[in-house]
Amino acid sequence: MSLRFCLTVIRAFVWLFFASTIGSMAIAQQDANNSQQQIMTPASDPNGAVVNEATESRKILINHLALKEYEVVWTGNLSLCADDQGCLGHAKRIKSWVCAAGACDGKDKSKKPLDCFEGVADKYSKEVQEHINLAFCSLIASPSHLTRQAVLTQLSDLNAKEEHLVEGGASLLALRGSAESCENYIKDYVGAYGPQWGPKWYRALSGCRILTGERPREQEEKDFYTWFGVLQGTGSCSGIINTEMSKACNAPQAASPVPSPAVDSHTQ
Repeated sequence: MSLRFCLTVIRAFVWLFFASTIGSMAIAQQDANNSQQQIMTPASDPNGAVVNEATESRKILINHLALKEYEVVWTGNLSLCADDQGCLGHAKRIKSWVCAAGACDGKDKSKKPLDCFEGVADKYSKEVQEHINLAFCSLIASPSHLTRQAVLTQLSDLNAKEEHLVEGGASLLALRGSAESCENYIKDYVGAYGPQWGPKWYRALSGCRILTGERPREQEEKDFYTWFGVLQGTGSCSGIINTEMSKACNAPQAASPVPSPAVDSHTQ
C-alpha cells in the first residue's frame, strides 16, 4: 500500500469525523431553538396551563377593581361587601355625599353637611364648621374647580385632595340620575384619555354607570376583562362594548387599567 494512498484514507476519515460532529451539533442547536420557541409561545402548552393562568390573572384583576362597592350603593345591599371593610368604607363615603346634599337642600333639617362625614366636624370649632358647611353646599350646588378649592381651603388640616372631591361629586351626580354628567365631571378634571388616566379614574367612570343602573357591574367587569386581554395580546379594544371604555382603550398612549394588588383600590 503506497504512502499517498494511506494519507488519502486518513484525510477522508478525518473529514467524515468532523462532518458528522458538526452535523450533530447543528441538529442539537435546532432542537434547542425549537424548545425555546415552544417555551415562548403560550399556545404550545399542551395542557393549556398558560392560557388558564392568563385567564385567572384577569379574574384577580377584576376583583382588585372593587366595582362591587358601587353596586352596594346602587342596590343598598351592604351584605355584598361581606367582611370587606374597604368596600363598606367606600360605600359609606358615597352615601355621606347623599346625606350632605340632603342637608344642603333642606330635605334633612336635622343635620349639617359636615355631620354626614363621620368624625370630621369634631376637628373644627363651630365657627369654622359653618364656613365649611357653606363651602360644601356651594360645591354641591355648583361643582367646579373654584368651589372645590374653596372647600379644600377650609379642610387644610385634613390633607384632603381635589381628586377626592371630584370622586364624591361625580358619584352624587350619578345618584341624581345622570351617568353622562358624572362621566363628564370626571373627564373635565382628568382631561382627554391618555397617559394621565389610570385604574382609579377608569373605575370611577364605571361607577357612574353602575350608580345610575345604566349598566350592571357584571357588564362593566366583562369589558375590563376584555381590556386586560388586549394587554395580554388577545382580542382588541373593539371588543369592549361600552363606548367610553372603548375610547379609553383606543386612546394614544392610553394608561393601563390594571390595578396594583399592593395598592388599595380606593386610593389609586
